[in-house]
Amino acid sequence: MKVTIVETKQQQKRFLQFRKELYKNGEKYVDNNYFMLTEIFAGKLHFVQNMEIVPVYIEAGSFDTEKNHDQQLKNDVQVEPGNIVCEGVIAYAKELPEYVQLCFFEALSGQQEAVNLLVEQAIEYGRKKQCRKLVIGLFGHVNYGLGFLDSHYGEVNSFSSLGNPEYYNQYFRTMHCSEIKLNSYITHSLHDQMKRYHAIIDKMNRNYEFRSFDRKQFDKDSKIYTDLNNACFMEHRYYYHRDYIDDAEMLKELFLFMKEDSIIYAFREGQPVGFIMWYPDYNELAKPGESFGTKHYFKNLFRNKKIRTAKVMEYGVLPEYRGSGLPVALINKVYETLGNYGCERVETSWILDENVDSNSFCKEICDEGYKDYVVYEKTIEG
Repeated sequence: MKVTIVETKQQQKRFLQFRKELYKNGEKYVDNNYFMLTEIFAGKLHFVQNMEIVPVYIEAGSFDTEKNHDQQLKNDVQVEPGNIVCEGVIAYAKELPEYVQLCFFEALSGQQEAVNLLVEQAIEYGRKKQCRKLVIGLFGHVNYGLGFLDSHYGEVNSFSSLGNPEYYNQYFRTMHCSEIKLNSYITHSLHDQMKRYHAIIDKMNRNYEFRSFDRKQFDKDSKIYTDLNNACFMEHRYYYHRDYIDDAEMLKELFLFMKEDSIIYAFREGQPVGFIMWYPDYNELAKPGESFGTKHYFKNLFRNKKIRTAKVMEYGVLPEYRGSGLPVALINKVYETLGNYGCERVETSWILDENVDSNSFCKEICDEGYKDYVVYEKTIEG
């Protein structure tokens, strides 16, 4: 097998083409990260300027041994020598120095040896940076994604959520990694969903001001988003400080699809104290096996297709206001707007199992638990 560090335009093209073929042939999941990878390769994303990024792919070698050949047949995967069998991006964020990351992982089935080799590359890179752990399934920053799908493999993934076959998890479980569990929740019907909380909501509406993101003052409202994220999530696993340019860059791309009421702020005496972000599940605009991108922007703009599911991505409330009932009022504001979009149900993004407050809140207001996700950690020995 051959390890290739992706440096040239031709190598980048091969890296991207591998995942494109993988998704197309799988016909189950929408590739939400293809566009982001093209931006990373083009050097357009500010948030990676304070990171070290090393894309790597592993190519199949010749069938040197009967064992290797038998393993290929056993997994019903025939790979010509020189073809890519797995790939990923090794990433090191200076503000998350404990970890080296392996992100944007993709692989064919029956390639444990190649995946082991890819992981060894990441660990060796981490040693050079004096990292203590390898984390597999973090996408540079938690704002861009976290976790492999660990249930509901037969369903199309929602926008910004990973979709992957079950064998991805088998690769890393074979390595005896530590597992960080995450989960999501779903509400099947919005009818009278918040009625039982009317007393709390009435109180919050009297004591707080709520307003949507204002694109006419984009810079100001983007900074509010960044400040609230940094104040609310600094104790969150894997979170590290965001700067204004990072989030402005991310929000500008999201607002190609989102409306202003996809971010709702809560103010107390004129000061921002909480927010919630949501949007329709734009993956419903794409076919399984597609890479989400520009054509779906135009489909959203001109076809006015009804999207059935809303996705609540994140909410944050300053610590001193968390016991006030403010999260209930924020989700109610989202529910009040959903009638304008034709959404019939709501799915949450991932929530860490260890986040007791958020899980308790979602269990209270949602119908049931939904998809499971997992992140893998491996200690880097001296």
